[in-house]
Parts: sequence; structure tokens; C-alpha cells
Amino acid sequence: MRRWSGLGKAALVTLVLGLLLPAAGVGLALYLGPHVYTLGAGDMSPTYRPGQRITTFAVAPQDVRRGDAVVFSYATGSGDPNRTHFKRVIALGGDHVSQCGDQPVQLNGAPLDEPYLRGGTPNGFRCFDVTVPAGRMFVLGDHRADSVDSRQWDSVPLATVSGRDSRGSAALVTVGALFLAGLPFLPVSLLLALLARRRRRTVPPAAPTGGYPAWVLDGTP
Repeated sequence: MRRWSGLGKAALVTLVLGLLLPAAGVGLALYLGPHVYTLGAGDMSPTYRPGQRITTFAVAPQDVRRGDAVVFSYATGSGDPNRTHFKRVIALGGDHVSQCGDQPVQLNGAPLDEPYLRGGTPNGFRCFDVTVPAGRMFVLGDHRADSVDSRQWDSVPLATVSGRDSRGSAALVTVGALFLAGLPFLPVSLLLALLARRRRRTVPPAAPTGGYPAWVLDGTP
């Protein structure tokens, strides 16, 4: 059985890395469930612009966090069909959230810091005082004066969420890094394999180590 040379082993290792790293990147991307969503209205400006394309990742209901910008499908009125919405999660099940007038939103008795608001103003044109039921979320648009949201609908089931905005997510960087990191290994593996094959052809066969001594084969005592 022919043994692998050092170059042959190196070629095999680099080939495995060149295949595994991109495969891991693709696998991670499939696990994240990316989806491109085009915004239609300006209710989330200035953070998000009308017509802007965003990439969302699939998210389990229990993993939705306060402050997330999420895509969800919800019928806003009795007998209405489900429509896709993009809003920011302000409160989750068990939270007490309230606002009246142009005062900041109160979350569990403390003013909520919302640097993303358009013009920095809360635009509390509609008073609300809600304790969010378990398994639901209270959502608002960043442009409060131009957003129809939980102030009108009440809270929304977490199960309606299909994706979370990936902005600032290290996962996108990781997917790209894994895929790109594996590509250089493939030509290196091919080069090492060619060098190993060429060396195997040029190296003379080794002298036999067993059988008669060399002096017997040479005919000299």
C-alpha cells in the first residue's frame, strides 16, 4: 500500500478545509433563514427609508427582544386579511407600557430611551396604558406621527413574527467570512497535489531493505 507523502497529506488537509469552510457558511445561512424585504411606507423612518431593501433572519417567538425591528403578518381588523408589517418591538409579555401626550413612552415605570425616533419626539397623539399579555408584543413605528401600530391594534402575537432585521448582525459577517476563507484553500490544494505527484514520479525507487546483503548481490565478499 502506497504511503502518503508530506505534500500529499498537506494537499488533502487543504482540500478538506476548502470544502468544509464554504459548506459551513452555506449551512449557517440556511439556518438563519435570510429573506429580503422591501419597505413600502415611511412609518419606520428615519432609521429605514421607504423602498429600502432589508435582509431579515428567521427568529423564534421566544427569541424576539425589546428593541428588535421585526417583520410580522397580522390582520389589523376583524375580517381583514393578514398583511405584512415592519415595526419595532417596544414591550413583551408581562411588561407594562404607557404614554400620553408628548411624554416619553413609559416601560415598566421608567421612561424608554428611543434614540431612533424621527426628530427625537415621541409624538404621543394617542394615549395608551397596557400590560402586554404573555406570548404577545407591543409594537410601534419609529415615525410615530405616521405609524399605525399597537396604539390602534393593541398587542400582536409573537407567533406572527417571521423575521428580524439583520442590521449590525455579526452573523452576516460570519457567513461571508466562512465562505471566502475556504476558497483560497482549493487552488492551494490542487497545487500541492500536483507537486506531490511530480515528486513521486522523479524520486528513484528505494533500495531493498530485506533479502540478501548488498555484498552478496554485488558478488563481493
